[in-house]
Amino acid sequence: MKVVFNADDYGSHPQISQGILQAMRHGAVRSTTVLANLVSDEELAWLRQVAEVSVGVHLNLTTGTPLTDFPAACLDPEGRFSRRVLFAPEAMPVLEADVVRGELLAQIERVENAGLAISHLDSHHHVHGFAAVLAVVVQIARQRSLSVRAVSRWMADHLAAQGLCHPDLLVTGFLGKNNIGLERLLSFLREAREEGAQTVEVMCHPGKVDGLPAGHTSYREEREEELRTLCLAELAEGLKHERMTVVSYAQI
Repeated sequence: MKVVFNADDYGSHPQISQGILQAMRHGAVRSTTVLANLVSDEELAWLRQVAEVSVGVHLNLTTGTPLTDFPAACLDPEGRFSRRVLFAPEAMPVLEADVVRGELLAQIERVENAGLAISHLDSHHHVHGFAAVLAVVVQIARQRSLSVRAVSRWMADHLAAQGLCHPDLLVTGFLGKNNIGLERLLSFLREAREEGAQTVEVMCHPGKVDGLPAGHTSYREEREEELRTLCLAELAEGLKHERMTVVSYAQI
């Protein structure tokens, strides 16, 4: 079975990005997705220096400032994305496909213009699980021959019907202090194999806490623990014992 460890949230904060880079250089992570409306030029330059990893875009409509002239009705009073505002009834009439497409393309192009080849797409807070957003993501992915994260069985079937590449199954359980140890991770992968998956994606969120502002994220110490697990020699040994091969998104 092939396993993709994809680190979400690259660009959320330099310390989170540094943790992801460490997991790439010294651990199992071979893929990451970039928060293009938050990432700095310096963080993008760091990513260019890492060999043999695949880079995607963590499409974002819920955090930070948009890169395009997004409708004010879909933003909070400070002009920032907000889950609460975005999916409120009053926002729906102005959240047109062209508006979504323009923002998502701007995010993709921000990463491409930094000299990084893009292999795949997923989204912050799984917003591409909403039908209106998914339709746009599918169109973009088909035009650019990009893989897409499937967040459900239904979405996996839908992506396959559209001719899009995706892992067979997404492991979302590697999250939270009770679920990010080595044995728990290996058990998630064994369960995926028992379900018949040939290619599995593990969604992960490694990062470093030192210097991370207190209010930046509620998921703090857990990022350090994920980083520790992903860099364990015992993880590499366990995967080898289970005959599981770590690959990047570009290799699925």
